[in-house]
Amino acid sequence: MARMVRVEFNGPARHQYSPAPEYALRAGDVVVVETDWGVGMGDVVAILEEFPQEVLKAPVSRILRKATPTDLARRAALAQREREVRAFCRERIQARGLPMKLTEVRIGLDSSKAMFYFTADGRVDFRELVKDLSQHLRTRVELRQIGVRDEARVLGTGGACGRPLCCRAFLQAFTPVSIRMAKDQNLALNPGKLSGICGRLKCCLAFEHPLYAELKRTLPKPGCCVSTCRGPGLVRAQNILEQTVLIGLETGGQVILSAGEVTVQPRSTSPSRGPHAGEDPAGTPAAGSAPGGRLGAAASAENRRPEGSPPTEDVPDEIAALEDS
Repeated sequence: MARMVRVEFNGPARHQYSPAPEYALRAGDVVVVETDWGVGMGDVVAILEEFPQEVLKAPVSRILRKATPTDLARRAALAQREREVRAFCRERIQARGLPMKLTEVRIGLDSSKAMFYFTADGRVDFRELVKDLSQHLRTRVELRQIGVRDEARVLGTGGACGRPLCCRAFLQAFTPVSIRMAKDQNLALNPGKLSGICGRLKCCLAFEHPLYAELKRTLPKPGCCVSTCRGPGLVRAQNILEQTVLIGLETGGQVILSAGEVTVQPRSTSPSRGPHAGEDPAGTPAAGSAPGGRLGAAASAENRRPEGSPPTEDVPDEIAALEDS
């Protein structure tokens, strides 16, 4: 099987794969490759003997040559040129009042093409801006709109954990992250805690979600009627990692038990119980009281919910806005 070379860049096109050339390459080499913005330069980070099928489905670019001292000097000069062009582009965006934010500029090693990456809330008519840039650069210009997660990848910096952003450090592709992942992990729905610098749900929410989802299936759901060694009760909360549940006992009080110490009762079966506050000794609800006492009322509310659905929990608008649209 042919080997593949992973080449990384500092920009929205974070990395790409290329067939290994006949000459020897090793991690750390700088190579000249075909890119979206023309001929570019990147760093070899890995020589892959085996690779996932997704690599074969992705667009493949050619490695043209190892970078020469002339190429390296050219890249340093282009970096300064890109900073100047970035400042000019931002000035023209402001002058034309365009609702867009420039993120990055890339100019090909041969100066045959310049790529401008930007973010915007919607579609932007940038035709006049393209004319300004083309006249200034005297080369082919392309503007490409990217998402806020791509923007975070370009900016880099660090996350709340103190480590480099996952999208910058190792993520090869973005995967959808949903509020359900946070709820399945029993995380507080706090926008400040759940969102990254991109303003979207943190990618790391998806890392442990499969494990949480698997462990959660072994626990009785909150609201379930269960039998325990301490008598019947109602599941109040789950501790997924410890595989325990908090049980509100019908006789009063609460107890924490492992999943193996409780037995879920069918929804149609109500546990036997004694009289509670609001009932006469025969167990008949008093006027104005909820039928069945504390446990019966909770079980009745639970039974009104469709089979298999989670307890009702409203999602604040500011949390819902964190999901990718």
